[in-house]
Amino acid sequence: MLLMPLIAASVATGQVSVADAADLRCVALFSMMAGEMPEEKAGMTGAIMYYIRRIDGRGSGLNLEAGIEAGISAVSQSEDMFKAEAKRCGNEMVVKGEQVERIGDGIAAGPEKPLARK
Repeated sequence: MLLMPLIAASVATGQVSVADAADLRCVALFSMMAGEMPEEKAGMTGAIMYYIRRIDGRGSGLNLEAGIEAGISAVSQSEDMFKAEAKRCGNEMVVKGEQVERIGDGIAAGPEKPLARK
């Protein structure tokens, strides 16, 4: 549990952005869930990669291993924290999944039908 104060301090000092810290909590959450639900590992791995690419895309040079450890510490602090992060991260994945589905449907419809926008 010592890492949570470290990540909080890092966010406060600007060493880890708020966005990176939130994404690290999602990586941690999906990593923990993949370990507990092996039948869902492929989906969890996709979610983990999505959040890691978001972090990488910001170019912060963040130490992912240390950040993920801090994220695990953060979401493990309480059942309420775990549930709140599971809801937030899960909702983000639903929105992204729906977007990918719409893109796939547009591609499957062929070039005569433009991609639907929402």
